[in-house]
Amino acid sequence: MWKVFSTVVLVVLLSACTSTVSERNSIPDPLAAAKNRLALGLTYLKSNNFQQAKFNIDKALDFAPRFAGAHYGIAYYYQKVGENALANESYLVAINLDSENPEIANSYGAFLCTQGEYEKAKNYFFIAIDNQNYLSTAQTYENLAICSQVQGDIFAAIEYLNKALNFEPTRQNSLYLLAELYASQNEHDKALITIKSYERVVGPNPDSMYLSFDVGLSQGDEEKARGWLNVLKSRYPSHPNTLQAQTKLDEYILQVKKQTQAIRQTTNTLTDTSSAAMSNPVTHTLKAGETLYRLSRQYNISVFDIMTWNNISQTDSLPVGIKLIVGYN
Repeated sequence: MWKVFSTVVLVVLLSACTSTVSERNSIPDPLAAAKNRLALGLTYLKSNNFQQAKFNIDKALDFAPRFAGAHYGIAYYYQKVGENALANESYLVAINLDSENPEIANSYGAFLCTQGEYEKAKNYFFIAIDNQNYLSTAQTYENLAICSQVQGDIFAAIEYLNKALNFEPTRQNSLYLLAELYASQNEHDKALITIKSYERVVGPNPDSMYLSFDVGLSQGDEEKARGWLNVLKSRYPSHPNTLQAQTKLDEYILQVKKQTQAIRQTTNTLTDTSSAAMSNPVTHTLKAGETLYRLSRQYNISVFDIMTWNNISQTDSLPVGIKLIVGYN
C-alpha cells in the first residue's frame, strides 16, 4: 500500500514539474513574463494582499529561476511577513545573481539594519552608493543616517543626512530628520534654518510647528515657544502635537516657578554667616549650543537665578566663552 501511495505522489510531483517546464517553454519571452508577474506581485504586496503577492512572485521565479529581481521580490515578501531567515536567504541569492545591482544592495542594507547588523548594513549601502548608475543615492544616504541614529551615532547621522540633501535638496524626510537631530543637539540656529527649508518644500504643518516650538523652549525662550503654541492652537486645535506642546509648556512653567520659589525661600532664610559664606561663586563657561534653561537643569537652579546673579536681561545675546555664576559655595 505504501509503495502504491509513494508512486502516486511521485507521479503528481513529476507532473507538476513537467507542467512548470512546459509552461515556461511555451512562453516566447520568459524573462518579460517574469517581470510582469513580479510587478503584479509587488503591487499586491503594497496593498497587503500577501496570498496573491506570493502567487505572482512564485510565478516569476518559475518563468525565470535566475532572474535576480524575482529573488529580490520574494525576499521583500518574506521580510514583510516576518520570515526573516527566508528573507535573508533570498536576498543573498539575488545578490549572488546580480552583485552590481544597487537597488538590491540598498534594500538588503536596510533589511540588515532592522536585524541589528549595522556594520554589514553599511557595507551594502556603500555598494549601492558607489555604483555610478545608481539614481537613488539620496535614499541610501538617508537609510545610512537612520541606521546610524539607531546605533546612537548622531553625528554620523547628521553627516549622512546632509549628504542625502546634497543629492536631493528638497527631500522632505531628510530635511525633517535633520532638523530633529540638530534640535536634539541644541544646534538651534541650524535646526531653525532646516525647518524653514522643510517648510519651503511642504509648507508649514503641525510637525514643523511643533519642532519650532520645541526649539524655542529648549532655548529658554518662553515667549517664542508660547507663540508657536498659539499658532498650533489656532490652526490645529485638536492635533496631538498641539496637546503635547501645551503639556510641555505647562511642565516648563511649573518647573521654573518651583525653582524660583525654592531660591526665594533659601534667600529669605539666609543668615549673616551663610551670606558671608556665599562670597565664593561657582562659575560655568558658556559653550556653543548651551542655553540658560539647560544650565538651570544641570545645576538644579532656575533661569531667573542665573539672570539675576549675572545681571542678564536678554538670553539670546550671550557670547560663547562668557563665565556665568551658577551658584555659590
